[in-house]
Amino acid sequence: MKNSVSRTLKKSVAALAVAAVLLPTSVAAQSLEQAVATALDTHPQIRQAFNRFKVREEQVNQAFAGYYPTIDFDAGIGREWTESPSTRRDALNYNVDDTKELTRREIGVSLRQVIFSGFQTTNEVERSEYEASAEQWALFASAEDVALEVSRAYLEFLRATQIVVLAERNLESHQIIFDQVKQKTDSGLGSTADLSQVTGRLARAHSNLISSKNNLSDATITYKKLVSIAPSDTRLPVPDAVMLPTSLEQAIDMSTIEHPTLKSAGNDINAATAQRESAKGNYYPQVTFDLSAGWDDNLDGTDGTSPIGADVGGNSDEVLAMVRVSYNLFSGGADRAREREAAYSINQSKAIQQEAYRDVVEGTTLAWNARDFLSQQMTYLRQHVESAIETRNAYEDQFKLGQRTLIDVLDSENELFQARREYLTAEYDDLIAQYRLLNATGQLLDSLRITTPEVWLGEDAYKGGVQ
Repeated sequence: MKNSVSRTLKKSVAALAVAAVLLPTSVAAQSLEQAVATALDTHPQIRQAFNRFKVREEQVNQAFAGYYPTIDFDAGIGREWTESPSTRRDALNYNVDDTKELTRREIGVSLRQVIFSGFQTTNEVERSEYEASAEQWALFASAEDVALEVSRAYLEFLRATQIVVLAERNLESHQIIFDQVKQKTDSGLGSTADLSQVTGRLARAHSNLISSKNNLSDATITYKKLVSIAPSDTRLPVPDAVMLPTSLEQAIDMSTIEHPTLKSAGNDINAATAQRESAKGNYYPQVTFDLSAGWDDNLDGTDGTSPIGADVGGNSDEVLAMVRVSYNLFSGGADRAREREAAYSINQSKAIQQEAYRDVVEGTTLAWNARDFLSQQMTYLRQHVESAIETRNAYEDQFKLGQRTLIDVLDSENELFQARREYLTAEYDDLIAQYRLLNATGQLLDSLRITTPEVWLGEDAYKGGVQ
């Protein structure tokens, strides 16, 4: 029985040995780059960020409108009932009714051009441009984060898929051994204790496979949520090693310079500063040029007729061209309060930037440490796999000679399965850490060669925006 079982073990274990730690994948595959590009086109988070940017763009257009004149037209017609000193005077002098009811007509056109407003228009344009740039960088930051989430989900799916393959082959090996032992036991040549031991280990192999399939199902759902389509024919991605920093110091320098979240926070500070300068405009007079023309008829009970005179017509026409100066002398302290409000907004924006800086440095450091420690850990995990293979082979030979029990062989088989699974997990964790590092330094999209949509650049080149 021992020789028969050992031959079966050799065959099944050899099949497991063929399955490398990184199992082969399809050549014609859905790449990580394609998955990220699809997610950027469909993910609601990206659409929200894009529309927030477009909102800010329209606010820039609104601010620019302050440089242009405003032109208004109004017209009206209706009945007017009037009792005034003029109508009562006519009633007293000429014995007529002291009220008049006439058809009133009005047509007017006016133009106003602001000549000077305490630099408010200039500062409002600057503020709105910085706010648009902040949202634009926030859009790119969201794209970087979504790309990282997709990369993680993509790798998690690959890892879960390969662990299922390992678990299936582990179960297949145990099933073959179980069938052989059961056959010997049924024929009276085997031990019921061996059958009991193999049965328990077979149950564990089933449990491992079910757990692996559950993890694969979870990974598939997560992937589909991000990419909006199910994974199909995926392949193992390779991070761009050239773009990876070579030291923690370099990584932090790159992240604090290039990370879009910090650039967004910097634009928020500039926008708050421009808002404060705009608030100071209330301390200056406003100078405008007004041009207006009006053609009215039968206003205020006057139709141009007189009980003792000729009808001169009820129309009142005028054209005005005026330069006006208005200056608010007192507003109850509102102007000072607005300036202080803007100053506090600047401090708030600076505090937000400091928090973002700390978050970026923390994320970069964590990503670097994860990769650094995983590199060290993988050396020992690889040794564990090699030792597990040697142990399994030695136990198999000793089992042939009757120096090892069946349970020893099964233990070595499970040990090898666990060692391979841990090494596989560590390798994928290392890949995820590399993509985290690219994300932390603001280079993930560039490393994936993802071309962002042209509309993300906006209608104009705004101050502090993406060039």
